[in-house]
Amino acid sequence: MPVPLTRPNPPRLSEAAAELRKIEDRGIFSNFGPVNTQFEQEMISRMFGGVGACVTVCNATIGLMLAIKQATADFPPTRRYALMPSFTFAAAAQAAMWCGLTPLFCDIDPQDWAASAAAEDAALARYGDSIAVIVPYATFGFDIDLKRYTDITDRLGIPVVVDAAASLGTISADGRGFGTGYRGSIVYSMHATKSFATGEAGIIYSADEAAITQQRQMCNFGFGKPRNATMLGLNGKLSEVGALLGQLRLADYDAVMEHRAELVKEYRRALPDLSFQPARPHRQAHQFCSALLPRDLASQRDDINASLAADGIGSAHYFSPHVMEQDYFIQHGVSDALPVTDDVASRIISLPLYDTMTMADLDTVVTAVAWQLARRRGARKSARRIRAQPTPVSAPVPMAQMVVGFTENGLGKSTAA
Repeated sequence: MPVPLTRPNPPRLSEAAAELRKIEDRGIFSNFGPVNTQFEQEMISRMFGGVGACVTVCNATIGLMLAIKQATADFPPTRRYALMPSFTFAAAAQAAMWCGLTPLFCDIDPQDWAASAAAEDAALARYGDSIAVIVPYATFGFDIDLKRYTDITDRLGIPVVVDAAASLGTISADGRGFGTGYRGSIVYSMHATKSFATGEAGIIYSADEAAITQQRQMCNFGFGKPRNATMLGLNGKLSEVGALLGQLRLADYDAVMEHRAELVKEYRRALPDLSFQPARPHRQAHQFCSALLPRDLASQRDDINASLAADGIGSAHYFSPHVMEQDYFIQHGVSDALPVTDDVASRIISLPLYDTMTMADLDTVVTAVAWQLARRRGARKSARRIRAQPTPVSAPVPMAQMVVGFTENGLGKSTAA
């Protein structure tokens, strides 16, 4: 596909032969080795301003399992619910169930698509002491309000584990990396499809260094003493090669973030008929470009995606179905009405975004999407795409010189004078 939804671009191990040779020569390939230790230190320094601690994990789902279990290990069986939004990836709900909890789904905010404060408050009032943990999602890397969750924990004694899978690199309103100083646990992904792409990995961050120490022990079979399990554990360690990939990604990540931010900014400008999360003055990590179709076109989303695919453009609809619409969680989850979630999930469309994407690629996407919207809304019954000839993906007219709009015959495209 000329313009795929995503094109994973983790660091090239083929260009890190010297570093790989050092790993081989040391003979340490796992068990929180020296490369991993250095990577964790660099992560705290670069992403969190030297505040707090982190532990690497083999993937973010394991990270969620460890963090949820560590936060709820001493709770009685009556604390059986994990409160979370249904507009998220299934991993959060799966992790809660692996910890013996039942997902309790709440509705989301119509603007930022994160858990609605009012819906969370209603669930807390209704289910009270039955809630063991809250698992909010920083939706698509959005800077959610962590102070509110600190207040909930202080007031009600309910721990919070933040699913920040796509958020590495997001900057909060205080100018610090998202999560910096937060006393609960925050789990980030470094999967190949994320902006911080390594392959398959994650980290758990907390300003509570004792919590990270315990999670590290749980991650290593529960060994609180040498070769002596003192708590429930599993094997969630990241390999030295995985940690090396993380180091290499840190080296060029600022450039990756800046490039993706420019692409998303152009999407927002070029597709005013779509709805986006609120634009922040500070940086947001973006895995792909997420937007909402107009309500009158929600029923045509599958056809729009199919038409884009026919044009060689990848697209998707994260997260639709949302978690409470999925077969397993219909049977095993609990929720009240989710009207905003249902609406957002029905209209969400995911548009291409990747490290090597050019403005020419983006022009191909926005031209095709704008054409689909115009044609399907019947804005011009005789609408047709006006092109002198097909524009190659590799060398279209630059976006800065392009005007996309309507002509008497439909959606037109012409170079600016």
